[in-house]
Amino acid sequence: MSIKKIVLFAIIGLIVVGIIAGTILYFTIFRSTDEEKIVEIETFEFQLGKFTTNLSDSRDFFRGDIVIETSNKDLLKEFETKNAELRDRIIKIIITKKPNEMLSADGLQKLREEIIAAISDVIDTDEITNLFFIDYIIQ
Repeated sequence: MSIKKIVLFAIIGLIVVGIIAGTILYFTIFRSTDEEKIVEIETFEFQLGKFTTNLSDSRDFFRGDIVIETSNKDLLKEFETKNAELRDRIIKIIITKKPNEMLSADGLQKLREEIIAAISDVIDTDEITNLFFIDYIIQ
């Protein structure tokens, strides 16, 4: 082998070793873990209570408990103050639904989104993080 080939292979070998070492350092030392990036958001829950209402165009009815989750503790007082208006808005949404809409997973998710939008409209906030159906019966 000539000197040029030996030098060329040595340079290529050093580059490959450098790339491997850099990759190992990146994944083990310099890259922060996902656990460090997770920030836990404190949430608060407000129970709207039990709902029983007829459904659209049928003899069926909805019965259930609804809980609002928010990231703002101050909203709990506002939920309590405007509880009657919130419940009225939710009932108006539910009575427009047909039983088959409310029994599907997509229908339930759509209902959840509509209720969150209505609550956000009444309270004038975007800090509602979730809405839970504790009991959910269509009969």
